Amino acid sequence: MAVDIATRIHADPGRPSTLSEQVREQLTWLISSGDLRPGDDLPSVRRFATSLGINFHTVRSAYRKLEADGLVETRQGRRTRVAPFDPRRLWPAEASARTHTVGIVLPTLVNPFYAAFLDGLDEVARETGTLPIVCATHDDQARALRSIAQLLAKGVDGLVVVSHDIAHLIVDEAGRGAGGPSALPLVVVDRPGIGGHSVEADLRGAGRIAAGHLVEHGHRAIGLVTVGRGHSNTMPLEDGFRGALREAGIPPDEDLVVRADGFSPTAGADACARLLRGGRRPSAIVAIADLLAIGVIRAARAAGLDVPRDVAVIGVDDIPLADAMDPPLTTVALPARAMGAEAMRTLGLAWAGTATHARKVMLETHLVIRESCGPHASP
Repeated sequence: MAVDIATRIHADPGRPSTLSEQVREQLTWLISSGDLRPGDDLPSVRRFATSLGINFHTVRSAYRKLEADGLVETRQGRRTRVAPFDPRRLWPAEASARTHTVGIVLPTLVNPFYAAFLDGLDEVARETGTLPIVCATHDDQARALRSIAQLLAKGVDGLVVVSHDIAHLIVDEAGRGAGGPSALPLVVVDRPGIGGHSVEADLRGAGRIAAGHLVEHGHRAIGLVTVGRGHSNTMPLEDGFRGALREAGIPPDEDLVVRADGFSPTAGADACARLLRGGRRPSAIVAIADLLAIGVIRAARAAGLDVPRDVAVIGVDDIPLADAMDPPLTTVALPARAMGAEAMRTLGLAWAGTATHARKVMLETHLVIRESCGPHASP
């Protein structure tokens, strides 16, 4: 059906852009935001032109440009209709005037890891006079794609996509996955194995460090609290964990691996409770994120266990809350702030034309020893 959008579109002859471009830009925003959905009919050219008080050739030109962009479809004798949604259709074919803005797509703002990441990114952005526009997607991949489309419609100078598996869908549009000059540079963060510009921490090393520390304490029944399968940024942690056990001559026991429903302390507590109800109780537990580790400690105490005397716990991240825990949490620190800074530096190099090939940044992790693993050697 036709959607009444005339009241949401404004054509101002006093603006620098042409009336046709104004109509096109505003319709692009409505499509990218989801206000106009695939299958919706646009108003007829003449009716729309009359509503806007402009020449119908101006509206026709805007519709034709939208069709060339792949955002709408026009069939002979029928209305113009919104095409199936694909944010890649909004990717600019050539560089345009700088807006001094950069789009940042994050899964959430709640996790302290992303707060530290943004601190590092913002510091470098201010040095270049660039304004970050941050979109939190609540771990919703469809919402992430919509956010990317909105940022593209607003003409940002570059994109940073963090911890989203949908990143591979748009990498080809930013240099065809092999670096190369691009009208709009893209940096993918925390997604191992992605093409194009990327920044990541040594997650495999982090998993190896965490498990190795517990092995050094004498533990052999070591549990793992992770998340659901298929996350490309958690699999290296699991690989490193299992590799450290094998190097120590400890066969990995999949009965000691539990998967949490998300990264919250509540999810960590639920997963730990399931682990402790299993047939073999671990003497130590690796949680792949500090927020999960906080939940693990809560669940262990609820089960009547003392941390670290009865069960040692180690996390990954080194969020500020880790040092405030009782006992303070031993963890493997991820360089969140440095990752944000490197993501922004990569964009700067791309804008300057010096990042002509894919820039791959791998940052090291390190162990932060506190009290949650204790000084003892378990039997």
